[in-house]
Amino acid sequence: MLRALAILACIWIWTSISVNGDTDADDVSALNVFYSSVNSPSQLTGWTKNGGDPCGQSWKGILCSGSSVTELKLSGLGLNGNLGYQLDKMKSLVELSVPDVSNNNLGGGNPIPYNLPLSLQRLNLGQNQFNGGIPYSISQMSSLTQLKIHGKLRNLAHNQLQGVLSDMFGQLPDLETMDLSFNFITGDIPESFGSLSSLTTLYLQDNQFTGPIDVLSNLPLNDLNVANNRFTGWIPNQLKGINNLQTGGNSWSTGPAPPPPPHTSPPAGVPSNPGQGSGSNDSPTGGKRSGIGGGGIAGIIISILVVGAIVAFFLLKRRTRKFSREDHLEQDQPFTSFASNGINGNPFVKFDALMHLANFVDVIFSFNFVVSPDEALQWDYCLSLLLTIECLISLVE
Repeated sequence: MLRALAILACIWIWTSISVNGDTDADDVSALNVFYSSVNSPSQLTGWTKNGGDPCGQSWKGILCSGSSVTELKLSGLGLNGNLGYQLDKMKSLVELSVPDVSNNNLGGGNPIPYNLPLSLQRLNLGQNQFNGGIPYSISQMSSLTQLKIHGKLRNLAHNQLQGVLSDMFGQLPDLETMDLSFNFITGDIPESFGSLSSLTTLYLQDNQFTGPIDVLSNLPLNDLNVANNRFTGWIPNQLKGINNLQTGGNSWSTGPAPPPPPHTSPPAGVPSNPGQGSGSNDSPTGGKRSGIGGGGIAGIIISILVVGAIVAFFLLKRRTRKFSREDHLEQDQPFTSFASNGINGNPFVKFDALMHLANFVDVIFSFNFVVSPDEALQWDYCLSLLLTIECLISLVE
């Protein structure tokens, strides 16, 4: 009787453990495919090609939380083959780490698979045999903190990532460590690197990167290695204070760095003061200020020239008619020419024309324009043109 109760107790305990360790079906399926894809090695103790309970049976390298597989760590096992095609089904996987300092040879010269779990926080595929570029799916891993796809240090098989990095790193705010060293990556550092606001460790050494590294200037880096590339330009001053900085083996410029580019006026509709909203463009005296660019000044200059030409044309025509009329009157009425000249040569005609031009200029300058120093020089040029037009009108009169 006691023996029977003991057997029933053991069965109940075993059943309870089995139920508690029942692994999510999608995780089991993905791991079965992975096991077949790496040629079912004996190093992966406890693994099977079909079924099984990774969380309840303690498969090698598997860590679980409840019934979900959360970590896959397979370092230094001499694995060959690839990662399979169902890893994206593992919705709770936060770490995929299959590097090796000796003889893991995953990849087989093929690209890194696109269908990686987007839930990953740590991805380490370093020192394997992956080829091609970095899949775009990595840019969708919004919780990623570590990205390591480096090659090997010695003349052994290693990753050979190639080509230009896509500008796809703008949605990785939590990324702290990136290691892409010892590959064959070319081109400039993508501009989206500048948005990696949590990046403290960056290894890009022994690639074929080109261009400047200014995009890294404002990152919170403590460890930066860009040695043995084809970088050019100057090393930004912000990076020179990094604790562990390695920059040798590049084509840096010598001598003092050029000054920063001059300030340029913001485009129309954008306030020049960062703290000034679009609705707060009043001057200190309460009047509204309207900005004007080079195109507006060019329009004013053309308007002044057109008005001046029209005024000069009509005054010249008036003068020609006056001389013709005076000649005719002198021939017919020689004694009245003096009186005629007194009427047609009335100085108020000239004064009236100048007043019209002055009123036009007053309208232009009645606006409280906001101009830069360069535009102020153009205003001086406008005033010079006005004076020139006045002189021409005086000569015509």
